[in-house]
Amino acid sequence: MYLFILATLLAQTLGLTVLGAVSDINAVNNVAASTLPFPSHQLFQFGQLGTWIENVAARSNGDLLFTLLQPTPQLYILTAVQSDSPQATLLYTFPDMTGLLGITEIAPDVFVVAGGKFHGIADPIFGTFSLWQVSFADSHMPCKINCSPDNKQPSFKKLLDLPDHVYPNGLTSVPGKLGVILVADSTGSLLRVDVNSNQVDTVAAVPEMVPVPGWPFLMGINGVKIYDGYVYWTNSFAATMYRMAIDEDGFPVPTSDSSSDAGTTTNAAAAAATFTSKVEASINSTKVTVETVVFMPITFMDDFAISDDGTLWITTNPNNTVVSYNQDTGKNAVVAGDQTQEVMAGVNAAVFGRTATDSHILYVVTAGGLNSPVNGTFVEPAKVMAIDTSNAAADGF
Repeated sequence: MYLFILATLLAQTLGLTVLGAVSDINAVNNVAASTLPFPSHQLFQFGQLGTWIENVAARSNGDLLFTLLQPTPQLYILTAVQSDSPQATLLYTFPDMTGLLGITEIAPDVFVVAGGKFHGIADPIFGTFSLWQVSFADSHMPCKINCSPDNKQPSFKKLLDLPDHVYPNGLTSVPGKLGVILVADSTGSLLRVDVNSNQVDTVAAVPEMVPVPGWPFLMGINGVKIYDGYVYWTNSFAATMYRMAIDEDGFPVPTSDSSSDAGTTTNAAAAAATFTSKVEASINSTKVTVETVVFMPITFMDDFAISDDGTLWITTNPNNTVVSYNQDTGKNAVVAGDQTQEVMAGVNAAVFGRTATDSHILYVVTAGGLNSPVNGTFVEPAKVMAIDTSNAAADGF
């Protein structure tokens, strides 16, 4: 696995074609160039350099919540998102942290946020991370923004510390299991956390989650989402997305000895996969099947969104693009941004709107090129953008 990754990265550097890779993500598989990029517009941008928005979540009422990784560990709300004048408001500055990471909804209008301390960009301090609850459903704080009986000021509380984990990053909620989430530890494992009981289990640690050797940042598994019985994740510097079957409780489904599904690979290193004793007893196996969903000849895969039909919408951060990939047809293209343009500078997370009028809008957040300036020089404040995907179905996405 590592040799394949290193070979493909070398091929990318030398401009070679890689077997099985997406060879031209700007316009491939008969996607009409006239339809790309999809229309997009800016909703909000900070006024100062050095800002990095890390992740974003959509509320059922149409608001957006976004986390700040730099310069401070803050949570913002963006209201009036579909108007001509969206309003960003600081909700909370988290104590004893330097930056926030993932966010996910664990119950109606109740969210979990991960955060911790960093020495610098993507350089986490071991044992400093924790999970916090942000609840709009059961609030006891005085209202400060857009006050009405239906729009309360959220409450905040620490749920639990994660002293044994290095880099809890992407978060996703297990469908139908209130308070149960999967957490990507970017050093190479997947955690299952039940915030109802504060139970934390390492449910998978496979080679496809481990950081690629030789890169400056400790960044393996990053974005994580659940769709149709699978957990999907990106391995960032491998520029590859993988998936693994999970059960209704969020535990990996073990590979049966007779399994020989086409297109899947049972890890040769399965015996080295690590699980807690609770999980070993629960799944009665350390063997899992990891499928490669898509590899792309780019520098980095960050977070992503999955639309209702299973289409993947992948943010690429230093590549300054959003890439769409249809799992059924293999159609793929850059739908927003360009390597040499600032419109999507450092785009790193995405979510679809949840109301009847914006379910086709893909909201993305950026780091402003802070870790990789556009064309080597351009950096801007972090921002929130909206991409209109109305033409996606017609284009085969």
